[in-house]
Amino acid sequence: MSFTLLSPLFALGLVAIAVPIWVHLVHKERKETTAFPSLAFLRRVPYRHASRKKLRDILLFLLRALAVTFAILAFTRPVIARASRAASVGGGGREVVALVDRSFSMRYGDRWARAQAAVRETIDRLGPRDRMTIVPFDLTARAINEATGEHALLRAATDSLRPVDGGTRYAPALAVARRLVASSTLREREVVVISDFQRSGFDLTEESRLPAGVKVTAHDVVVGDVRDRAVRSVELRRSTAGGGEQLAVHARVSNVGPAVKGTEVEFSIGGRTIERKRLDVPADGGAAIDFAPVPVPATPQSAEVKLSGDSLAGGDRFSFVFARTPVVSVLLANATDMPPDRDIFVRRALEIGDKPPFDVRVRGVSALMPADIAASQVIVLNDAWPSDAIVRRLVARVREGAGVIVAAGERIGARDSGSAQGLLPAPIVLPVDREGERGGVLGYLDAAHPALSIFGSSRSGDLSSARFFRYRPVTAPAGVLARFDDGSGALAELRLGKGRVLQFGSSLDGYWNDLPRQPVFLPFLHQITRYAADFRDRRDAYVVGEAVDEGVRARVDSTPNVQGVVSRVAESPSGRRLRFGGAGEPVALVPEEAGVYEIRRAGSPGERPRLVAVNIDPRELEFARFDPTRLVEGVRSTTEVATDSSAVATPKERERDQSLWWYILVAVTAALVAEALLARRISQSRTSVT
Repeated sequence: MSFTLLSPLFALGLVAIAVPIWVHLVHKERKETTAFPSLAFLRRVPYRHASRKKLRDILLFLLRALAVTFAILAFTRPVIARASRAASVGGGGREVVALVDRSFSMRYGDRWARAQAAVRETIDRLGPRDRMTIVPFDLTARAINEATGEHALLRAATDSLRPVDGGTRYAPALAVARRLVASSTLREREVVVISDFQRSGFDLTEESRLPAGVKVTAHDVVVGDVRDRAVRSVELRRSTAGGGEQLAVHARVSNVGPAVKGTEVEFSIGGRTIERKRLDVPADGGAAIDFAPVPVPATPQSAEVKLSGDSLAGGDRFSFVFARTPVVSVLLANATDMPPDRDIFVRRALEIGDKPPFDVRVRGVSALMPADIAASQVIVLNDAWPSDAIVRRLVARVREGAGVIVAAGERIGARDSGSAQGLLPAPIVLPVDREGERGGVLGYLDAAHPALSIFGSSRSGDLSSARFFRYRPVTAPAGVLARFDDGSGALAELRLGKGRVLQFGSSLDGYWNDLPRQPVFLPFLHQITRYAADFRDRRDAYVVGEAVDEGVRARVDSTPNVQGVVSRVAESPSGRRLRFGGAGEPVALVPEEAGVYEIRRAGSPGERPRLVAVNIDPRELEFARFDPTRLVEGVRSTTEVATDSSAVATPKERERDQSLWWYILVAVTAALVAEALLARRISQSRTSVT
C-alpha cells in the first residue's frame, strides 16, 4: 500500500504543529498580585527567573499535535494506492471474468446450451487459487456473483442464466470486465467472451480496452449455417370503404437461408385468428403479404402476425396494437363570395392526408356556428374573416387548445384586423404586388421549428420553388417562421393559452401564387395543420430495451399522487408487474420482453389499460457475424497500462470511493474531545493542589 495526496500543498500546514509546542514551552501560569500596605518590615528576597526548558503535560501536547496533524491530512485528500500485483502476491492465481452473451440471437439452435457448456468448462479449469466472475450481457451487463473459486457456486450461477429478448452490445460487458480485472490483486488475469459474435453488437469504444497483460479468449458457440424466418415489420393501411374505418395489415417477412415455399402466415386480433395465408419467401431475401381489411374495433386490441413452423420462437411473430387511427378534425371556412371549387387545392390536400387522416368539413364563413368551432381541432380561415362574435369564440377555443390557420388572400381586407381581438400575430396590411418581377420567393425558413421541421433535410422539398405574385407582409414583432426574399414576414405564430394561431401572408388557392401547384404544397399544408392541432403521432410499437416515450404517459389517464408525481403499473407479457414514474421508481418503462404490455394508473386495476407492443430489435434477427479476432485485437490497449486499479480509476475517482478524509475528520473530533477532557482534568488537579 502507498499514500497519494491529491492536494499536497496543504501539507505545508504541518508547521501549525508549532502552535501547541509554543504553548507548552512559553506559556506561563498567571499569578495574582496581592496589594500589601507596607513592605518596610519584610526581608528582601532576590527574584530568581527561570525560563521553561522542557515540555510539560506530554500527553496533552501529543493530543493537540495529533488533532492538528489529522486536520491537515484531511485537507490533503489522501488516497490509498495498491502496490503492484507482482509484489503483492507470493504465488500463482488467476482472475477470470466470463462474459456470457444472453441476447435473443443466442436462442437459435443449441447456441445457449453450448454457451453454458463453455462456462462450465471454464469453471473446471480453475485452479485452487483462481477466482471467477460471471457477467451475462445483452444491451446491458452486470456481474451476478462476487469473484470466487467455489465451483458449486459458479455452476449454480451458470444454471440460473437464461437468454433474454434484448439485443447485443459488447461495449458495456467489456467495460465491466475492465473494472473487474483492473481491481484484482491476482497476477494473471483473463477475460473469456462466450458469444455468437453478432455484427450488430460490435460497438467497441475506448472504455472497452483492457489493461495490458490481460489475456482475452473468444469462445464462438456458432456451428453450421442459420435458417430462420422472421416477421420484420407490420404496416396498417387505413380505408373508409363501406362508410366505416377499416385497417388492412401489410406485413414483411425476411428469410435467412434457402428459399421456403408455402410458409403459413397468421393474422390474429386479441388471440382470435382473423386470416391465414401462405407465402413463398426467396433465399436470403424477403417478401410481403397483405391481409384483407378488417373493421376497427371500438377499443384498442392486441394483434399479432405470426409465422408457423419456425425454429426460433420470438422472431416469428410481430405484435402491434389494432386501434382506430387518430383523426384530426378540420373546419375549412371559406369566404362567402368565393367562386365554386376555389378551395379545391386546400380541401383535396387535406382529404388525402393519412398520417394522420384529416376529417374535413367545409362551411361558409358567414354560416359558422359556435358548435362548428367547438367540434374542430383546427379552423382554417381560407381567405375569409368571420363576425366579431365568431372571432371571440375562436379566441376562447384557441385558449382551450385548438389551432387556427389564417390564409390572408384578396378577400381579407386591412379593415378586418381591427376586429381581430388578439387572434392574429400581426395586423392584416395592404398587399405587395410583385407580378412585374415574376414574383417573389421564400428566402428564409425556420427549419428547426416543428411547424417547418420536415423541410430541414435536403430531400424534403424546396419551398423556395414557389412564386408569390402578391402577398400581405406579416409584420409580427416575434414568432416569424418564414420570410419572403424582401425580408418581410410570410408565416408567423401566436401562442394563446394552450393553442396556437398561424398567419400566412398569401392565399392557399393558387390565385396569388403557384404554391398549390408545387410538390411541396402537400407536405407544407399537412405539417402546419398537424402543428396547429398539436398532433403527436401515436406510437404503440417499440423494440426491447427502448424506453417508452412520454407520449404514452400523457395518454394514460393519470392523477398525481401525494408526492406530486404519477405512478403507473405495467403488466408484461409474462405477467410481471412493473412500477414506474412515481417517487423512488424508474422514470420510464424500459421493456425487457417482447409482446404486449398493459399500462394502467397505479391503484386503478379496473381502468382500461393503455396497450404498448414491444418486439425484437430487427438488427438481432440479421444473424450477420464478425470475426472474433477483431474483438480480441480491438480490446488490447494501445499504450502500456499500469497493472493496478489506476489503470481504470483515476486518483480522484479512488478518493471519491474511499472518502478517507471523512474518517480522518472523525479522528480529529475524537482527538479534540480527548484533549478537552484531559486538559480539564489537569486544570482541576492543579487547582486542588493550590
